[in-house]
Parts: sequence; C-alpha cells; structure tokens
Amino acid sequence: MNSNNVQAILTAAGYATRFTPWSYVMPKEMLPVYNGSFFVPAIQYVFEQLYDLGLRDFVIVIRKNKDAIINHFSIDWSYVNMLTKKEKYKEAERLAGLFKKIEDSRIQFVTQKYEGFGGAVLSAKDVVDKDKVFIAAPDMIIDLKYIPKDNAIFVSYSNEPQKYGVVQISTDFRVTEIIEKPTYPVTHYIFLGYALLSTRIFDYLNSLKPDKNGEIQITPAISNFAQNYEVKVEFIDKWFDIGTPESYLEYFKGL
Repeated sequence: MNSNNVQAILTAAGYATRFTPWSYVMPKEMLPVYNGSFFVPAIQYVFEQLYDLGLRDFVIVIRKNKDAIINHFSIDWSYVNMLTKKEKYKEAERLAGLFKKIEDSRIQFVTQKYEGFGGAVLSAKDVVDKDKVFIAAPDMIIDLKYIPKDNAIFVSYSNEPQKYGVVQISTDFRVTEIIEKPTYPVTHYIFLGYALLSTRIFDYLNSLKPDKNGEIQITPAISNFAQNYEVKVEFIDKWFDIGTPESYLEYFKGL
C-alpha cells in the first residue's frame, strides 16, 4: 500500500446527545481510551494508530464551536518544557511523542456541512487531493494492524447487529450489500466504520438524499459503490464501541 496516495478522514462531528451534558462542548471522540500504556483521547488513539501504519495526511471533520480537538492537535513545546522542569519525564515524553507525529503530518480541520456519518465524510471532499481515502470513526476502537491496498471495509461479528450497518458478504469475501440498522438483520456481521475506498465514493455520497433524520449515511453509499467496484471484507476480532455511555462502560470493563 502506497501511503502517499491515501488521505485519512477522521469523523468527529456528531452531537453525542447520549453523553449530554458532558458532550455539550466536548466531542465524544475526546473520551479517554487506553493505548496499552496510558490513557489518550480516542481520536488521538486512532490518529497514532494510522500514523504508525504509515499514513501522514489527515482530514478531521468537526462540528462548529467544538474546538477541543483542534486544541488537542496544537503544538506547545513550552508545556513539554514545563513538565520536564517539574521532573515529569514520562509525561513530557508522551506529549513530545504526539507533537513529533503532528509535526510530521499534514492535518486539516473541516467543519461538517452535512449531517450523518456519510455527511461528515462528504464534508471533507473539497480538501481531499489523493486517489484514496481511509475513513475512520473514532468512536469505534478496533485492532487495526494494516491498511489494505484496494477498496475494503472492516467488519466484525456482533450479537446485536441491528444497532449497526449489517454487511452481506459473498462467498469470495466481497461486500454485496450493507443495510443500516435493519429491524431483522440477515447476518451478524457489522460495518465498524473503517474503510479504504477510492475517492469515487464521494460521487455515491453526493447522489444520496438525507434519510428521515436528515442524515446522509455512508452505508448505502458503500453498498451502491460495491455494485460497480469490488469492495473486500477485512475481518476484525477485537473492537470496542464507545459511542454510548453504556458501551463506553463496557469498554472499561473489558480492559
């Protein structure tokens, strides 16, 4: 996979109403998660995960008036120096490590123009200048070990598939259809919100009308895209949904 040809889109523009009042000014993507050594905001976890896999070009889609994410990705070496003077060496090393990755990356912030996960991705269209995009939803923490070479989505098994986009898979492990939160799921395989796709996906997102909630969903766009282009299925064993208070608590229980 040529990482120079891929731009990552991290979506962080949801209202997170179920976390109100905490989420009134703070995106849920700033919730702390454990990286194996210490706690970091979820969006930092995903950023560093993708960075370590070779990506250097990022678009972060945010909602207006929620500047916590922009502030978190701002570099202030004087803070590292302060930690060092206070002999907080581990803390200084952690922050310096993040700053170096930020300096080594191109990070653009875009305000969401359209509602929904697909709407957030579509909002990034005007600043994308690569042939492929890697889409990531930081309210899902997954055990991502590689970036695919070609069109692919990441899926896993769920006992509650009706809460997610349910994926129908062909015998040669290609996407045949994705149905968003069906009442009667036909499989237990769900879309985890991570995908590598050609930038043609923007055409499919553009062609969609908002759903009954006024949102543009990405699952029907990928489903339509898969009718014309092969989209492989990549299976993930370990994943955590931190998108609701209940699932976030379950995440901590699983640490």
